Amino acid sequence: MSTQVVAPSPGYSKAESVFGQMLHAETKKLTRRKGVMAFTIIGTIGIIVITFAILEIYHLSNPVKYTSIGGLSGFDKLIVILGQITIIPASILGTTAGSQDMESGVIRDMIVTGRSRTSIFFLRLESAIVVWFVPVVVAYLVGLAVVFGLAGGNKEPSLHLVLGGALFCVGVSLIYVLTAAGFAALFGTRGPAIAIMIGWTFVIEAILLNVTALGPVRDAFLTTAINGLTPVAVGSRRLKAAGVAPSLLVDYVTIIAWPLIMNILGWFRTNRLEA
Repeated sequence: MSTQVVAPSPGYSKAESVFGQMLHAETKKLTRRKGVMAFTIIGTIGIIVITFAILEIYHLSNPVKYTSIGGLSGFDKLIVILGQITIIPASILGTTAGSQDMESGVIRDMIVTGRSRTSIFFLRLESAIVVWFVPVVVAYLVGLAVVFGLAGGNKEPSLHLVLGGALFCVGVSLIYVLTAAGFAALFGTRGPAIAIMIGWTFVIEAILLNVTALGPVRDAFLTTAINGLTPVAVGSRRLKAAGVAPSLLVDYVTIIAWPLIMNILGWFRTNRLEA
């Protein structure tokens, strides 16, 4: 009796293997940046643990004044933290992924080997997504464990709200990772890109959002779109206080347009580099 072994298509498996190796190499370059990874973990999982630990200490010291940290109120806090504070580590990770090859001068060596500039550019984005996805998902799950485990009789969020919150937290942070990566690729350096990203988000947009003379221009801010799409009431209250009321269509267009435009510009800059 003879046994026939059917081998997979050599071309497909080889291409798949090369892509996997390239993605692994890009991901490894990011994870080796110990300072960036430490800040990423602290800014996601760490900030959730620290915040809820402090709130639980307050509750245990005075249960009458401070309610249980779980339930719907705890879920609101979880969404606000992961939807706002994690913008900082997301921006730092994204700018690092988008600029590290250019800052170190490695990109010219990569181009000389014959690798496509476009593949180099998109592998940066994919590696940033892979590296960021794990800590932000773990942070959300840790927060949910607190929300349900320490509800203390308070009303708990529904499954629909939990899934919507997960999509919002992961989606918002990934938008900033991708926007920052494209912006850093355009600049070719990390420091100014980080400063501009964080300064624009937390200072300039926060000021301009309250300038009523700008009218519908304020609808195009990322922070406006994020507050409009947040599944908790705090976002809509902020927009109402600023007198801004964009439609859902405008919000979705905004969160797609920012990373898309920045990465088109970053891709153009990468393709203009000389070997």
